[in-house]
Amino acid sequence: MLRSRLTMRGFTLLELMVVIAIISILASLSAPTFTRQIAKAKLIEAQNLATQHQSMVEEFILLHGSFPTKSEFNLIKHPLSKDSIVKSLSVNSQNKSSGILAISLNSSTGVNENQYLKYTRDVNRNWHCSSDLDSNILPMQCQSLAGEEK
Repeated sequence: MLRSRLTMRGFTLLELMVVIAIISILASLSAPTFTRQIAKAKLIEAQNLATQHQSMVEEFILLHGSFPTKSEFNLIKHPLSKDSIVKSLSVNSQNKSSGILAISLNSSTGVNENQYLKYTRDVNRNWHCSSDLDSNILPMQCQSLAGEEK
């Protein structure tokens, strides 16, 4: 049987262009959401390190009766991996039972170089988080200090 040209049909160029335009619009609408979710996922590593080091500081206080100094903290802290979002960890003792655990971040998706998470321990043994991260990726337990000095 011979098929005529009229029975064989495909997509026209216009139909293909409309489909590509629709896909492009959907992709452009979802890209910011994906970027934000990637940044939040990477910040989980920083939060996990903070939790581990808060526990280490608590243990140090129980054993030694005071918040660790910078040199004491450097002896007990975990080393960071090269591909970590965390650039550095440091402490600043305010008195025997309170101080600050600061986490400086590397540049990554949605995070700028030297943005930070700061965990402050008060005299009642409560930890409070503050950060200069953008509010849409800020961890739920943290307060935004965007625009303030470290």
